[in-house]
Amino acid sequence: MNKKWMKPATFLLLAGVVGVTGLTLANTKVAHADSEKGKLFAAAEQLKLDKNTYVIDQKTADVNGDKVDDTVYLVGVKEKADDIYASNMNLVVQNGKTKAYSKTDMKDLGGYEGELTLLDFTGDHVADAFVKTATGGSGGIYNHVVATFADNKPAVIFGEKENEGINYEGSFVNGFKVEGKSAQLDKPLTIDVSANQDVYVAAKLYDKAGKVLLADADTSVMTYPFGSLTPIDMDGNGTYELVGEQRIVGINNTDTVSRINSVWGYQADGKWNPWEVEYSTFVKKHPGEAINTMVGK
Repeated sequence: MNKKWMKPATFLLLAGVVGVTGLTLANTKVAHADSEKGKLFAAAEQLKLDKNTYVIDQKTADVNGDKVDDTVYLVGVKEKADDIYASNMNLVVQNGKTKAYSKTDMKDLGGYEGELTLLDFTGDHVADAFVKTATGGSGGIYNHVVATFADNKPAVIFGEKENEGINYEGSFVNGFKVEGKSAQLDKPLTIDVSANQDVYVAAKLYDKAGKVLLADADTSVMTYPFGSLTPIDMDGNGTYELVGEQRIVGINNTDTVSRINSVWGYQADGKWNPWEVEYSTFVKKHPGEAINTMVGK
C-alpha cells in the first residue's frame, strides 16, 4: 500500500537562536518607503539576501522592548512579484530608534501566501512575530514560526519541533478501533473508527467481524503537523496562546481517523506546553474520493 505523508522539503530547519545582522541606515541609501509588501526588499543587498527577495508581509510594533515601534518584514525569494510561493523566507526587523536591521536565519522555510502577525506570546509585554505559510501539499499542512526580538536578540521560540504538535502514533486494532499514544498525553488514546468500517472492509484492512487483516506495517496511524494554528488570548491577560488543529491519518492521506484540537502556552522554561487537548470520534463519515479510488483497485 502506498502509505503516508512525506515531510515537505520546505519544512523548517531552524536553530533555537538565530543570527543577527546590524546595519544602520547611515550605511545605506535605502529609504523606508521603498520596502513595501509585494515589492522587492530594498535592503536585500545590505543584508546579503538574494536579489529576488520580496516583501511578503509587513507589520509595525515594538518588538525589542524600547517603547518605539519597529518595522518587521516577512521576506522571501520569488521568481516574480506575483508568485504566491516564496523560498528562503526570513524575518527582518528595522529598529525604530536606531534604524539598524536585524534578521533571523530561516533559509529553509518556504511556502505559499505567507502571513505575519505581531503579538506577545512570552508575557514580557513586547510583541513577537508569528509566521504562517502553507506547504501546498495534499495533507493541508502549514508551517508556523514564532520569533522574539526582545533586547534586539532574535530567537526562534517555535519552530519545526513545536509545529509537530501532539505527536500521536498508533495502529488499527481489532474491533474497528485505533490504539496509540503520544509523549504529550498522560495516557494511551483509543479511537472508535467504526463509522468508516464499510471502507475498511472493502480495503481489506478489516474483515466484517472487525478483525485486522493486514500486516502491522500497513495498520499504522499518525498525526500530521498543524493544519491550522491560531493566536488567541485565552485568559484575556494580553499574552497570546496558540490554538491548533491536527489530523490523525489512517490508510491514506485523505483518511482522517480523528482530529486533535489543542491549546498551547509559552512557559517560563522556554517550552510550549499543551493546556488543553481534545479529540474527535466520528459518528458518521463520508468515505472520500481518494479512499474510494483505492478500494476500487
